[in-house]
Amino acid sequence: MRSVLSNVKTIVIKVSTQLITDGKARIYEDKISKLVKEVSEIVLEGRSVVIVSSGAIGCGLARLGLINRPKDFKMLQALASVGQIALMSTYQNEFNKYGLNIGQILLTADDTKDAKRRSNVRNTLEVLLEKNIVPIINENDSVAIEELRHGDNDTLSALVATLLYVDLLIILTDVNGLYDKNPKKHLGAKLITNVNSITEDIEKVVDDIDGGITFGGMKSKINAIKKLTNIGIPAIITSFDEESIIKKILTGEEKGTFFNAQK
Repeated sequence: MRSVLSNVKTIVIKVSTQLITDGKARIYEDKISKLVKEVSEIVLEGRSVVIVSSGAIGCGLARLGLINRPKDFKMLQALASVGQIALMSTYQNEFNKYGLNIGQILLTADDTKDAKRRSNVRNTLEVLLEKNIVPIINENDSVAIEELRHGDNDTLSALVATLLYVDLLIILTDVNGLYDKNPKKHLGAKLITNVNSITEDIEKVVDDIDGGITFGGMKSKINAIKKLTNIGIPAIITSFDEESIIKKILTGEEKGTFFNAQK
């Protein structure tokens, strides 16, 4: 099933907030450095990578020395504005080590709904990839209130993957993948290594894990992946704790949960 991954050429990698910051005033620069190293290695091998990265608000908190995430939307938008600069600066400094440039793209939901704007986004991404530049995409939280309340970069990463019709979506998070039951509640929970089709049984497992209410949790990941696999794009959810995890995935090693593409 995973043998197809050795032929992957274009990849969208979604990076969760938990990998970038602690949600308060700390940026995990070591993890960003590790991510950039792994991405750079596969880019220099000839593959194309698009990063969809969360973390702007967390970086804004760190930059301004704030501890707790505010509830006021105006303040969250301001934090995203400040934090996005810090986040991109950190990414570029790391990619400089490998002689690679990055390109920033900030999107709202409307950018993927309007045909002309969607075409413009696709054109920009295609040119960046042709020039061996790594696009880094985030929701435009500094202007989009709905994204702050309900949005998540799982959905955005799926939209970008669809836009370019890539070969694979990798969602990097703080869990090893999808389990057969909530691992926080059940000691005997087992990792589901391969999902051939997202059935009602799989969705019931996700409802149990997330409690039915989630903002960017497992439910949003599965909903996003279901849309992709239905049009022929496979996906993987995995933890980023292991060394060279992206390379291991691309050589077919059984890491995380693999969601097979439908015919």
